[in-house]
Amino acid sequence: MKLTKVSFLSSVLAAGILLAAGSLLFAQEKKISEKEVPSAVLNSFHKAYPKAEIKGLSTETEKGKKYFEIESVEGTKHIDLLISKTGKITEVEETIPTDQLPGAVMKTLEAKFKGLKIEKAEKVTSGAVSNYELVIESKAGKHEVKLNAAGKLLKSEKIRKGESDESD
Repeated sequence: MKLTKVSFLSSVLAAGILLAAGSLLFAQEKKISEKEVPSAVLNSFHKAYPKAEIKGLSTETEKGKKYFEIESVEGTKHIDLLISKTGKITEVEETIPTDQLPGAVMKTLEAKFKGLKIEKAEKVTSGAVSNYELVIESKAGKHEVKLNAAGKLLKSEKIRKGESDESD
């Protein structure tokens, strides 16, 4: 009986160590202070969005490259940017009013999601490509969807109750 308890406790301890190690290996975002952000990154941000207020800073690794993420607000608009250490803005994610969604995006949404209500709309621009990420409520439930500007549905994920729909 004691051997079984020891084996069980050893298994639980081993599982805990593996989970902790895994979260360290796969952690891709790290909060940082403004002092840790290169001046080229801050200058690029302030030049592009002179009226925006910084709300959060972090480093993020995507495809093996390190970027600085700046979360900001300008009035009622939330703007998140990924900027390289040299100051090149590689991605901009900003909330937009639903009337700024392309007609093709709205047409796809209305066809696929009956009784559609848009809770959050974001335009995500990377280079010359813009996609749209939305949180919607419909008769089919709450979903997070991603479409390109031509209205092609790129991703649709149902959000379960209690699950966060915050992507920023």
